[in-house]
This record gives sequence, structure tokens and C-alpha cells, in this order.
Amino acid sequence: MKALNYVVRLCSLLLLLLQQATAQHGTATPQVVTKNLPRICPSGLGYTQVQDVTDSTSYYTCCGGDTPVVRKTCRYFTGEAGQYQPLLPAPYDPATGTCLNRQVNATAGSFAARRSSSLGMVERVRFAMARSAPTDEARETCSAAAAPAAPEARPAGNYTAAAVPAVGGEWRLIRNRAGRSSTGVVAINAVLLPNSSQVLIWSRVHMDLSRDNYEPGVVSSGGVPEVTAVFDPTNGEYSVKRMRLTPFCSGNSHLADGRVLAAGGDDFAGDRFSPGYTNGLRGLRLYQKPTPGTWRDGGWKTLNNRLRQPRWYPTQTLLPDGVRTVVTGGTASMNTSTPVPSAEIYSQAAFGSVKIDTLPLLQRFRGFILYPLVYVLPYTSYNSPGTAQLFMFNCDNGGVMRLTPGNTWSQYRDIPASRWPTPGFCGAMSMAGTATMLMLEPEAGYAAEVVMFGGYRRGNPQCDCDTPTHAWAHRLRLDKKSVDDNRFVWQREAMPYGRNMNDCVLLPNGQIIIVNGAKTGVISNARDPAHDAWLYNPKAPAGRRFTTLAATNINRYYHSTALLLPDASILVMGSEYGSCTRGCARPTAWRFQHQAERFLPPYFFGTSRPSISSVSAKLLRYGASLTARYSGRVTGAVLMTPGAVTHQVNMNQRAVRLVISSNSGGAAVLRMPPNQYITAPGWHMLFLMNGDVPCMEAAWVRLRL
Repeated sequence: MKALNYVVRLCSLLLLLLQQATAQHGTATPQVVTKNLPRICPSGLGYTQVQDVTDSTSYYTCCGGDTPVVRKTCRYFTGEAGQYQPLLPAPYDPATGTCLNRQVNATAGSFAARRSSSLGMVERVRFAMARSAPTDEARETCSAAAAPAAPEARPAGNYTAAAVPAVGGEWRLIRNRAGRSSTGVVAINAVLLPNSSQVLIWSRVHMDLSRDNYEPGVVSSGGVPEVTAVFDPTNGEYSVKRMRLTPFCSGNSHLADGRVLAAGGDDFAGDRFSPGYTNGLRGLRLYQKPTPGTWRDGGWKTLNNRLRQPRWYPTQTLLPDGVRTVVTGGTASMNTSTPVPSAEIYSQAAFGSVKIDTLPLLQRFRGFILYPLVYVLPYTSYNSPGTAQLFMFNCDNGGVMRLTPGNTWSQYRDIPASRWPTPGFCGAMSMAGTATMLMLEPEAGYAAEVVMFGGYRRGNPQCDCDTPTHAWAHRLRLDKKSVDDNRFVWQREAMPYGRNMNDCVLLPNGQIIIVNGAKTGVISNARDPAHDAWLYNPKAPAGRRFTTLAATNINRYYHSTALLLPDASILVMGSEYGSCTRGCARPTAWRFQHQAERFLPPYFFGTSRPSISSVSAKLLRYGASLTARYSGRVTGAVLMTPGAVTHQVNMNQRAVRLVISSNSGGAAVLRMPPNQYITAPGWHMLFLMNGDVPCMEAAWVRLRL
């Protein structure tokens, strides 16, 4: 018996020595090391390093959140349920400094992976972060069992992720000269001001000065807090602007001359602050700049002609004549039990509301007339020239309305909820998902198509904090033939995970960036912040359109905003609420987010970007030609409207590809869109393109009738 034990011990020792020897000379057994590396993972998070000693390939999986992101030098993956979708062609070998020709996945305690040459469909698996006792290295590990199951399983699909700027983009905190990041007031509404990179933002009145943590210069010497400011993302500075007609949850849009119109607001009023705020529900305000002068020198003007009905959460849309703005929906007070199913016309010529009509389509929206989608379609009616056709949508149903030059409404087409492919879940509307019209292209006859991202389940039986989100994107063709034939077919495709209260930003290359929001919850009651930026490529095959990009470390829930800047980066601001604490407990404190970030898409770090040196004209008629002189390589040109966004609804987001008549010797002759239905009169950003890469800085041009 003793001899047998001796033999067993000897065999065990020999086996151990053999394992050590093979580890030194190469083996397929992965080695897992967990430690902290702030430069790889977001601040405060550790990572799991998986090393395959056969080829010295390392994979770094950051702990925390819903989808660990594998980070390394050459190829990047997103890991879920043991299957990875590669983004670059080969992993990096740090021993030789080269990329290898084979894919190597390893198995670690935090996730399952396997060697494979082709990757199948993936299903959602929740990952969480488990902390050990504090150490000097702040060690952390990931655990798949520490988090509850997702409210809705992730649908099948192919997804990619990236974590280096050239592939995944980069987040940058905007700081002022003092090193602080602050927009002054919370950017609940944000409007890009033409011929500049400055942004007009506004918030609401917060009652408790000691609790609400106002930023420097926001509270006047008399103790009155201001709620609007002009923020400059190029230097991080803000200039506070006075507006005492409370604009919280108003609409926002540009007039054709570049001024900003804000209709509606909230009903906060009284003498709590002297000289006091007044009820803004029927307010009409214009922000304008002096001549000469800058937007920073400008100010608000309150119009005497008010809205004909009070409106909280209305949508504003500039019409193709460049004179009228339609103000749609909202509620008559600060609750959803008083919906306003009407649309009224603001006339720039009359400086006020000139007509109001109740629309049956809006009546069907019931209490959900909160920032409905309203898009002018890029064509007029054959039998009624000059009539605008407007797509309206809220939650799960919509239609196409017609508006004549004489302000007469009629319903042309109905898109009922019975056609919505995700019953029980709301799509694009305030507090839900986000949406945009895809780029209009001349080679496609300027055919319109709308895409919506995410949303939430209606009628949650438990509590708002546990409201499930849905992981679907929905597309709907709105070209003239589809509308005239009454043929509306939704296309549904999987997103990387469920997301709500998110913002989407249309890029000059026609792709879309999605940021902000939460994975669970709704309005002021949410948890599980969505930190990842997503890239959506509408030209890719269905099921392969999403790419997960770099992640921020700032939570941005309800009342966050995002819009495109003239340098083609994305300005991200706002958010008012903290996470739900436990169960159905609402946040115990406000989390006013004053920090601003720029997200730089991958095109900032790849192919060289052209530069515009001059344009031959600033004011152009439709169909006119313009010569843009440039340096670098140019293959295309795009017009982009300046953003005007609040509550996940960008009321002035449109992109139009231009026809290039000639292009040689550093000069491109561009033809403007043929009519005002494609894009309304007003200021636009002109981007020259090198393939999918936009120029360094857009030139501003103004279209007129």
C-alpha cells in the first residue's frame, strides 16, 4: 500500500513538472490573471487577462456592466455566451509584434469561449462585477452569476465591439480653463446655433438652492437661479442667459433665418424668486443675436402673441415654406391626463400662432402625445402642389397628414398599432426610444425611411424602476410609392441589448451613433446605465448593422441630450436623475449632470480628413450650384441640418447627399437639393467627404426659396 501511495505521489509530481514544462514551451491551456489596469479599463474597473501561451495572445475583459468588452492591441471582441464576433482580421502577438492568422479564444472563469473559425448567433448573458477585499491594486473579477436575468432576452444576431479610437471612437470630457467640466445649467434642451459651434441649452427651475447645487454664475446676486445658457464646446465656457417664462419641457426648432423658437413650457410660477417666474405653458420665445455680434451676446425675446393652447412636451417642425412652424401635441399641464390633440401654426410673419386644429390622429395617441415624431416627407402631393406631407408617430402607431399652404389639414394615410411588430412595447417618443430619418440620397430619388431604436414596455405591473426595455430597432419605408400605395411594412432587427431614453445622432456619412439611456426603467426611475456608444450602419445587411463602440463612465438617464457639431464630433450633455437604489425604491437624490463630453467617432482616427478652404456662396436657392475649394481627397458632399433636441427627439435632424457636377484641382461644384420638401429653408452644415470620412470642419450655407 505504501508503495502504491509512493507511485501515485511520484506520478503527480511528474505530471506537475510536465505541465510547467509545456507551459514554458507552449500549450493550449489558458492562464487567467486578474488585476487592475486603469489605462485599459474604465476608471475604477479591473480586468481579466486571458493568456494563451501557445501564441502569447492576450485578451482583456473589463469587469462591470452588462457586456464585458475584450480589449487588446490588434483585435477586439465583445463576449457573450462564449461567442465572439471579430472586428479586425487577426489577433496581436506581443512577442513578435505581428498579427496572427488564426483566431484564438480561451476559457476563463468569467466567461466561456472556444476556438472556432466561424461564429454562430449569440444570446444575451448578463455579467456583473464582484469586488473582493480592498487591496493596493483594487482587484476585481467578473462573475456571470452575480446579476439577474435580463427582462427580455437578446435576440439572435451578429455584433462587434471595439475599444481603441481607430475602431471604437473615443470619449473626451470637455473642460474649461479652470479644468472643470460644466454646461452651467442641465442641458435638457439643446440647439446648435448656426454659423458656430455654440449650443443654446435650457433646463428648469429647481426650488432648493442648497440642495440643487447650482453652478457658478447661475444664481444671480438677488438669489434667482437662471435656467438657460449658451455653451461653447470648443473651450468649455458657458454664458448664462435670462429667461423668466419657464421653458421646461418646451419644444425647440430653428427658424429659416437661424433664430431659435421655443414653444410651450411648464406651469411653474410664483414669487418664490423675485422678480419671479411666470407660467410658460403658452409661451413663445425667440433667441436671437445682435448685428453685429455673436450668439454669446444674444438673448431671449418673449412674444406677445402666445400659443392658443397650453403645451407641455410639444414637438416643433419648420415647414417647407420656411415661414410656418407647426407645434404639435403635448399636454395642457404637467401630467399626461390632459392631452392636447391639436396642432397649431406659428407664423414667422405674424410672430405668433395663426391657426389651431384638432387632429383625429393625435386624438388616437391618447395621453401619449408627448413629443410625437413629426417629419416632413421629401415630396409634395401630385394633385395638390405645395401641400406638405408629414409623418406623425408616437409609441406604436402613426400616420401621414397633409397640410395645404392655406393651413388646412387632412389625414392621408393611417399606420395603426396593429401593424407595429413589437406589441406591448413603445418605440420612439419622449421617455422611450429614439428615431431619425435616414439620409436622403439623389440616386435613390430622395426616398424617405425612418429608423427607431429601443423603447420600453407599457403598463409595467410592478414599478417604474423594473420597466423592461426592448432590444429592437424598427425601420419603415416612407418613399412616395409606399405612402401612395398605403403599403407600410416594418422591418425589425436586433440591437446589442435593450435600451431606453437613448439619443441617436445622424452622421455625415449616413451612419448613426446611439448614446445615453438605460437598460432598465423609465423616466426618472431607471437603473443599469447604457454607457456604450453604438454605431448603426443602415447600408449593412440586416442583423449586422450594429457595432458597439467605446463606453463613457458617466450615467446619462432622462433629460440627457446629444447632437452633431460642425467638426463631426458628437456633443453629449445632460441627465437629472440617479439610479434606482434597490427594488422599486426611487432615487433618493437628484443627480444634476453638468459635465459635457465629446464623442469622437472612429473616422477621427483613420483615413485623412479633407479640409474646406472656401465656398463660393453662403446664401443659395434650391437647385443652385456652389463651388467648394478644399485640400485633401473628396469623393462626396452632404448637407446636415443643425440639431435641436430634447427628450430623445431631435426636431431638426436631416442629412441630404448632394450631386457633384465636377470635381478636380481641389474644387468641387455641388448642386443644392432641387426643392424645399427635401430639406426646409435655413442654415445647413456642408460636409465634404472622403469616402465615409467627413472633412475637418463643415462650412455653413443657407438655403432659401
